Amino acid sequence: MTVRRLTLATFALLASTFSSANAASAQDADRLAALLAMPYGSGLTGATNSARLAWVERRNGIRNILISDGGAAPRKVTAYTQDDGTDLWGLALSPDGRTLAFVEGGDAEYPNNHAPNAGNAAVPGKETVRVLLPNGRTITAGEGHGPVFSPDGRLLAFMRSGALLVGQPGQTPRVVMTTPGDITALHWSPDSSHLALEIDRGSHSLIVLWDARNSASTPLFVPAALGYDQKVTFSPDGRAIAFVRAYQPLITAEPGKGHLWSLQIYDVASGEEHMLWTAPEGAGNHFWAPEGMNLTWTRNGQLLFPWEGSGWLRLCALAVTAPTATPRCLTPDRGEIASYRLSADETLLLYAANIGDPDHWRAWSQPLDNTQPAALSAPNEQVMDLTLAGPAIAMMATGTEQPAHPVVLQNTVRHLPVTLTVPNDFTFTHPQVVHFRSEDGRDIHGQLFLPPAGTPAPHPALVFVHGGPHRQMLPAFNPMGYYSNAYAMNQFLSSRGYVVLAVNYRSGTGYGLDFRTAPGIGRAGASEYKDVHAAGLFLRSRSDVVSSKIGIWGGSWGGYLTALALARNSDLFVAGADFHGVHDMTEPDHSGLSPEENQRGKDSEWRSSPIADIAHWRSPVLLIHGDDDFNVEFDQSVLLARMLVERNIPFEDHAFPGERHAFLRTQDWLQAYLWTLHFLDAKLDVQSH
Repeated sequence: MTVRRLTLATFALLASTFSSANAASAQDADRLAALLAMPYGSGLTGATNSARLAWVERRNGIRNILISDGGAAPRKVTAYTQDDGTDLWGLALSPDGRTLAFVEGGDAEYPNNHAPNAGNAAVPGKETVRVLLPNGRTITAGEGHGPVFSPDGRLLAFMRSGALLVGQPGQTPRVVMTTPGDITALHWSPDSSHLALEIDRGSHSLIVLWDARNSASTPLFVPAALGYDQKVTFSPDGRAIAFVRAYQPLITAEPGKGHLWSLQIYDVASGEEHMLWTAPEGAGNHFWAPEGMNLTWTRNGQLLFPWEGSGWLRLCALAVTAPTATPRCLTPDRGEIASYRLSADETLLLYAANIGDPDHWRAWSQPLDNTQPAALSAPNEQVMDLTLAGPAIAMMATGTEQPAHPVVLQNTVRHLPVTLTVPNDFTFTHPQVVHFRSEDGRDIHGQLFLPPAGTPAPHPALVFVHGGPHRQMLPAFNPMGYYSNAYAMNQFLSSRGYVVLAVNYRSGTGYGLDFRTAPGIGRAGASEYKDVHAAGLFLRSRSDVVSSKIGIWGGSWGGYLTALALARNSDLFVAGADFHGVHDMTEPDHSGLSPEENQRGKDSEWRSSPIADIAHWRSPVLLIHGDDDFNVEFDQSVLLARMLVERNIPFEDHAFPGERHAFLRTQDWLQAYLWTLHFLDAKLDVQSH
């Protein structure tokens, strides 16, 4: 972590220096730097038996861990001073809240690959579990990730590839077992006697039970199958586990056809396993759940699990001892859940969902008897993540003018641990939720960012396309760091005189199963591009937009759609900024398909690729990519650049040595956005001011 110290002053200096070199005003660069420097919270976690909370705050590009008791003003418990790309994540508090474990370095999305080195340090850091002890001393537990305290607080476990490490907090842990594949999740039994491990072996995943009372005993493999066993939860007495068994369908599978997942019960003492319930054919026959959403086995014998049986992701319940044919769904229909918790006494279900408005996520509370939910969050907040800390309910909230920050409810009193601030010289616009129709009649949602009142019209315009594709942009800061930055950039672009439309195209989340799994998406035909094209036409139809000055920008899957827009419709999109996009969608042959089926698949993949239409590409494009990207191969951008060069299509290209897909350094986001601003201003003939 030996790189240049980056304070707010040097952050602004970098922005000013960079902008001058690219003919954009220093004022623009300073304003954008101030937006990206706003504090952003993530990784919120709470203690089981106390109101103590911990989270990571990124401020001025520098990450540190904050701790708050019951929503009181937080204290910083780490002392990092550099924006060098070293991430902090995987926070875990001991049950009494007095000990904190966390991961320093590494990549939360790819924890078992080599650690990133976005700062290009001479000696790269490693993915390391640190432990902050009650006396304030921080010690190194070892290389690894995923720390989890046992319910009695006596043991701390974490993983490193296929190795399980366990020890007492404050002492050096030891490797207690190794196994082929990667351990992906750890679950303690309520009595701290066993640890359930989820192990990914590529073609399948399985579950192993490790006995904490006798570490020398042979680990117990739960009877495995040929699918993916996951989402373990223990019974309240620790004598059994429940889990999901899912099978991956072939790419040619008919939607809704087949029984693709089930709920399984395994009795630890007897070794007997049985199927509790199988998802029927139709909606919800393919298992889907947001990352981090698990099953819950209640004390009164109910198993809670997510299911899309109605076409919307809801939390449902089955009695373990006397299951019915159809689960009882607890959360309202036509709304999707993002996270949930049970109150300590298991009388209340607490969850985040977009009930009543798919573009507005709120925290809700309701008794388990299916009575009407009551909102916990304010109407002007977006909430997709919540947790418990003893008697306190904590949630990460965002707003039109505020990135993710914790809100704490204790004894009906609302607390804001962090003082919310807005850059002094910046006025936020309130994005308008708009609807427009795609060419096949599908209703598409978007957020429209308008320039400040009094700005001379008509304006240049931009379509913004998110990545994923299973993501959703909101009319507020996004809870994900990648899209929190993108929202800030869209706000900045609108302040500069652009009309910006963020489009939530089909295959995204938030609008139900049929929208997320729409026919012909991605490699099967790129049907989502119809929505992107419709967004461009929507902008062109507006009287406040210059029809000849419409551009597009996006990253990842949004980079793919940006490239597709320029390749197919240079007549509409006159310039674009493509961050780490996919440009050749073809894949190797798929097992289980005939040669003819594989060939049809390849034909579809090729036709869905931007490079398939490169003969029609005329508009200039900006390409930006980190060369240590594990999500989208760096070669995807290299290939496109080679093809653009050959055809004399104008482009500008930049690479970040050592950066990952979601840039780890805020200064790299700033630099990339300044490149984007300068490029779009030049190609759309926009004058800086």
